[in-house]
Amino acid sequence: RTNKMPYSMQNLFGGKLDKVREIELALVSISRGRKQGTQTPLDYTIVKLGDIVNSDGDYEADVKILPGDKLDGEIGVNAAANVLLQAMAYQPYARNSTLCAAGSMPADSALDAAAWNDMFLCLSGPELLRIEAGSGTDVKEALFDPKFEQLAEYVQGWSTQYEGDRKGTGLTTPVLVRRSRKPSASEIDGVAARQGIRILFQSTNTGDRYKSASEEKADEKERSGGGTTTRASPTKLVGKPSKEGGVEVLIEKTTGGTIRVRARRCNMGDKTIVKEMSEEVIVKNLKRA
Repeated sequence: RTNKMPYSMQNLFGGKLDKVREIELALVSISRGRKQGTQTPLDYTIVKLGDIVNSDGDYEADVKILPGDKLDGEIGVNAAANVLLQAMAYQPYARNSTLCAAGSMPADSALDAAAWNDMFLCLSGPELLRIEAGSGTDVKEALFDPKFEQLAEYVQGWSTQYEGDRKGTGLTTPVLVRRSRKPSASEIDGVAARQGIRILFQSTNTGDRYKSASEEKADEKERSGGGTTTRASPTKLVGKPSKEGGVEVLIEKTTGGTIRVRARRCNMGDKTIVKEMSEEVIVKNLKRA
């Protein structure tokens, strides 16, 4: 956010925020650059906190966590300590993630594991959208909930607009629609039943069809009947990402009996370029639906 007010003012003299960002990128690069099999793997977690104040609030805990650097405001000492403890010791989605936190937490208050898990769940992907759809039937009937099943069927039908030529969807990126691979239930996610789809972005270049000069010659010999030849291995394209990104839409019935719809980023690799405009189009269409 260094190009937006008031952060640009903080960055005006000496590039303070730019330097902090460079340190963050260096840590991420070191973590991702470890050689498999020869170097010990390293994970990273970057936690961004607002101004840390002595006030911990007077009543209930009011802590908010979001992916990236989106929150402004102060955070109490006790809240900051608990967020750091959770991020370091208890929350798997905090691994290899950047998060921000704000709010307060009185010393005599406490949040149970389920509440902390739900707050950190937004880091999985990360999350792009969450819509609460109200209560379902009794949680004991999680395997068949009419409201849950109807919503899942609706989202499945909604996703078919992205198949084929995608006309009218606003997307210029080619996509494939596939079922979600997430487990149907998850204790740490607080989910008793889950269904979903993945809208996977596809490459728009022809790099995956590239042939080296030696391959072209070998193919020409085969076509002209010049005998059997050994095909040369293709020239590897440097820096070509193996994954192109995507948006996963999940319909979930929580262990508390409520139903929600979440959209999260998926199909990501270390070198994947985030397609923010395509993500925004899908999320906006999902909200409208």
